Formats: sequence, structure tokens, C-alpha cells
Amino acid sequence: MAEMTCADPKPSVDAWLNLRPMRNPPHVNLDVVLLEHHGALQIVDVGEAAVGEGGHEPDALPGALDSRLATFNLHDPAGDRVREAQAAALVDRIAVVVGTPPIALPSAGLSRRKAARGGGARRERGRKAETAMDVVLCDELVQEILRRLPSADAPSVSLVSKRWLFLLRSSTTSLSLSVPPNLPNSPSLSSILAHYSFLSELTVVSNRKEEEEAEGGADDLLFAIASAACSRRLTRLRFIPAAPVSPSALQSSATAFASLTSLQIASLFPLSFCWLSSLPFLKRFSLVRSRPKRRLTQEPFPDNDDSGGKNPIVMLPMESLSLSGIYATDRGVSWLWRRCGNLRWLQLRACEGTGECASSLAFPLCLPGLLGLELRTCRSIADRILLLAADRCRDLTSLLLYDGGSRDALHHFIQRRGAALHTLDLRLPLDLHNDHLFAIAVENGYNSDRLRRHWLSSLRLHSCCLVTGDGLRSLALSPAGAAIEELALVNCDVVERESGLLTFLSQSMQRLRRLDLSHNETLTDKEVGSMLASCRNLVEIRLKGCRALTGDSLNSLLKHRGKQVQLLDISRCPAIGNEAIEKFATNASRLCQLIIEEDKLTEAARAWVSRKAIKIG
Repeated sequence: MAEMTCADPKPSVDAWLNLRPMRNPPHVNLDVVLLEHHGALQIVDVGEAAVGEGGHEPDALPGALDSRLATFNLHDPAGDRVREAQAAALVDRIAVVVGTPPIALPSAGLSRRKAARGGGARRERGRKAETAMDVVLCDELVQEILRRLPSADAPSVSLVSKRWLFLLRSSTTSLSLSVPPNLPNSPSLSSILAHYSFLSELTVVSNRKEEEEAEGGADDLLFAIASAACSRRLTRLRFIPAAPVSPSALQSSATAFASLTSLQIASLFPLSFCWLSSLPFLKRFSLVRSRPKRRLTQEPFPDNDDSGGKNPIVMLPMESLSLSGIYATDRGVSWLWRRCGNLRWLQLRACEGTGECASSLAFPLCLPGLLGLELRTCRSIADRILLLAADRCRDLTSLLLYDGGSRDALHHFIQRRGAALHTLDLRLPLDLHNDHLFAIAVENGYNSDRLRRHWLSSLRLHSCCLVTGDGLRSLALSPAGAAIEELALVNCDVVERESGLLTFLSQSMQRLRRLDLSHNETLTDKEVGSMLASCRNLVEIRLKGCRALTGDSLNSLLKHRGKQVQLLDISRCPAIGNEAIEKFATNASRLCQLIIEEDKLTEAARAWVSRKAIKIG
């Protein structure tokens, strides 16, 4: 490998990456959180006032700057020492990567007299080392390095120098903001976003009571985002204000968000979706519609539905749609249903209807192209949608149904579309019976519409009290059951009632790779151990909330599948001891993620998972 000295010209990014490959993923996700703490405002992203030119202590801080730092609560002496140590450690690591001497950063809290007492030679060496690395590292290369650093290093990077702070902000592509109530001397949303002109993903959450009380509060916040320089680069926006945003504000700001491909908003009033036609690249839209606390008296926004045939209906490019809280009397939804012919995934949450009469008649128009359908707590409309999906959704491969749907409607759907499903996720405590599983297990060989064989790869059952072992055994012995790679029996009484059922399922489902047995509180070590001996391809197992399990289950898992398991969830399992966890973590050779409480890890286990880059939680 060729060595590069300070006298060499600055290399290109590609040349440096070939010489010095990085291990960290190529993205940075910086969270800037504004929090009210003891009457002051704290900002995770440290501003330019914290460091002087080139990372050294400024000669003097003006009084206004001192008061600003006190207001923002950024210069706590103890916190300074921690952040300075982190910044120095970070720069030393990067100096090793680029082949320059380590940098000795002087402390920002150290007085000039104390720094001089330590010897000018040491400070001079630090400045020369820093200058050497600045000569070698062009802006483009530093930005590429910063993109590959984990987000936890962002506060340390911002303390290195003004140059690095600027480059960090220029490298940040994803930002999360929590906007507090108005406080004296607090920065505005526009002033914060002005530093991040290259954002592609933005999340803004606001809990201001003023927005709920004053009309247009959420609109003003949206206009502030639209006026920022980064707005035209944004591809994903999550906008969660305390008050509803108006369709007129969304229409007015649509030109600033022309590049959006994903949009989530908390509440919309009045309910109208005409502004969606002004976002030409929007693929995913989510409305988390919570009813406003006070009664709003705005006039209905014009729907402009061209269903009369005067103008041709232009389909939206939207492929994914999630709506919450839609009522049977809501107007304005028909415009959306008529233009969702390209829809591939639909989610309805806590909906009591699909809109008023015209909207209800237009709803089936969005179904033919669906690949995935989710109905969560939509009991009043679940039967109708299931019957429509059985007739119209010829390509449907995924169904999620929680807390809704009658026994007959679900049975009809499974008979018509069950053979083509890849994923079936059901939480129906009193509506799921064995006959539904028998319907899935029926050997009809082919789907009558597409001539495709059974390809059920994921079956998830939650709190299904009326399902027995006969239904599960019948499914496991069928072609549909033999293809299952993911099985979830969460809080299912049958797991605890019928001894030997898990062993039978694991022996019959030879392709099983992911297993979720969470919240079966009386599940025993013996049942788990017997099952694990037969799960030859198991790579993920979740045992969250299985309170009766002890360290013997981990020993069985290590014995039978210790060389292949990659994810283990044993959170809320108080009977599993620290020593068993440490033994498993240090001996499972392919473990990538361990979901467990932090206090259950011993110091040795913590050091091991850190060294092996095993994700915790």
C-alpha cells in the first residue's frame, strides 16, 4: 500500500477509500432535540460558539456570547470535559486512519495561562499535527468520512473545529427535530434548518399548546420548513404538529416539496386530498388523523371531484397509503379513492368507514392492484373490505387483520385468496377458529386465478384463544405449512396447553427460520429444549415475556443452534440469570443482535458484545 505524506497532493475521495476502507455504514442520522430543561434550552448539536478557529480556545468570549451559552446550557464544566475527551478520541481515530500523527486538542475550558504553563512545545506539536491532517484531508474526503461515522459521534465531531462543524452539517442527510414551546432567546426552526442545506429526510414533532389554541399554528410551522433551503432536496418528511394542518397550506407549499417521495402528517382539517396531485413523485403517504381537542369551524375545503366525466381522472403515483380515523360521514375521500389505481399497499387504522356515500362507492377502485392489505381495529368495515378483497385483489400476497372481521368473512377470503398469500398476520382472539387453518391447509394444489402453488412463508397468530393443536398440526402437515419460514404464536394458550405441540411443528416445518413465542408466560424449558433440537434452520427466536424460562433454555439454544442463531429476544424474562446470558453471548458465534435489558449484562458480556459489534436492544 502506497504511503501518503503531507507533501503529497490531496487525493480524491475514491483514492482514499480504496487505500483506507471504512467499516461504518455510509450514512449519518443526526438527531437535534430541543428540550426545556431547568428553564433553559438544550441543543444536542453543539454550535460554533463552543470552539474557536481551528478547534482551539478563542481568545475571549464576548458577554453576549457568554449569556447565550448560559441560556442554552451548553457549557456545563463536567459536560465540557466529557465532550472534549470524546472529540480528541475521535480525531485520534481518524488520524490513525489517514496516517497522520495524533492531534492534541487543547481544552476549551482551560485558561490560556494554564495552557502556557504546560509548555508551548506540546501545543505547537498539536497544531502542526492538526495542520498536517487538514492539508491531507480535503473537504470532500472529510465529508465522506463523516458520512460513515455512527450518529453517536456527531457531538464530538462538532467540537473539533469550525471547519468540521460546517462539514458535519453539510454531510447530514437525516434530521429529527422536537420543537418545544416558545422560550426566550430560543432559535427558530428556520434558523436551525439554515445550517442543514443537504437534508433528504426530516422529522419535525411539535407539542406547542399555542398551535392548538391559535388557528394556523401548524400551517406556520409547515411554511417555515418550506422556506428552508433544504426543502427542495427533501425526499422524506414526517410532520407531526400539535394542531391539524390545512389543505390550503399543503397546496401552497407543494412546489417547495416537489421532490418528496414519502410524506407523513399527523392531522388534516378539513379532510381533502386534492393537493396530492401537486406532488408528482409522492409514492408513500400516511395520515395519522387524531381528532382535534377543540371544535374547529372551518368551512369545508372544495373537493373538486371530477367523477362526472368532464375531465379525465389522472392517477396519482402513490403506491403506499395509510389512513387513520376515517368515518362513514367524512367527505373528500372519494377524490383519493378514484385516483389510487397504482396502489400496492393499503393500511387502515381505527376507521369506522371509508367516507360518505360517494367515497364508499369509489373505494373498490383502489383494490385491484394491491399486494398488501392491513386492517387494524376496523371492526365495523372489516367484513365488507374482506369480501371486496376476495373478489378484486387477485395479486394480494399479504394480509394483516387485527381486532376485526367475522368468522364467515375471513373464511370466505381464505378460500378465495388464501392459496396465494405469502404473509398472514392475525390477531383475532374470538374470531379465529380451526376451520380457518383447515382452509389454508386444504390441498387444492393451485390458485385458480394465477395457477400458482402455495407460498405461505410467514404465519403470525396473536392471542388466538380458540385455536387448538389440531388446527396447527393440520396446517403443519400441508404443503402450505411445509413452506413456512416464519411462525409466531404470541400469547396463544395452545402453546401452553398442549405438551409436545412445538416439537411437532418444528419437525414438520423444516424450512422454519424465524420463531416468535413471546408472552407465553408458562412456557417451560423442557418444551423449548425439545423444540430446538428439531429446528435445523433456526436463525431468529423471540421469547419476550416468557417468565417461566430459565438459563436452561439458553443452554439448550447454545447446544443445538449456537452456531447459527443471529437474533435472540429474552427481554422481560426475569428467571434467566446474568451468568447464562454471558455464557450464551460469548459462545454464540453468529449472534448479531441480543434484545435484553441493559442491567442483565455483566461487564464481561458488555465488553464482548462491544468488541464483536453485537447490537443490544
